[in-house]
Amino acid sequence: MSVIDRVKSHFESIENIVIEVEQWKDENGNPSVFYCEPITLEERNKLQLKSSGANDSSILADLLVMKLLVKNEKGDLVKAFQPEDKFALKKKADVQIIGTIANKILEGTFYEDAEKK
Repeated sequence: MSVIDRVKSHFESIENIVIEVEQWKDENGNPSVFYCEPITLEERNKLQLKSSGANDSSILADLLVMKLLVKNEKGDLVKAFQPEDKFALKKKADVQIIGTIANKILEGTFYEDAEKK
């Protein structure tokens, strides 16, 4: 197996990050549960290109829209947020929670909290 094949094989084996947000309870009082595949260099580059500078925190909303998934009624993973949700994430959401979620996405996979792809 070539080195690049080992690199790709490793990436494919990385588990989804599972992020529970206690503060965002559903109609039954359960925390929101999000899933996130590992971020790629290409996705990081897209975020950096969208950023107008080092202090542009609006890219955190872009990151959540880009990466967060939820399970639908069939159990399939689907996008948690649509592009039009970015405005609400920027203007109507707790910045500390947004930051915490973004950090978990950027930190990578924690195997004890992860679920297989």
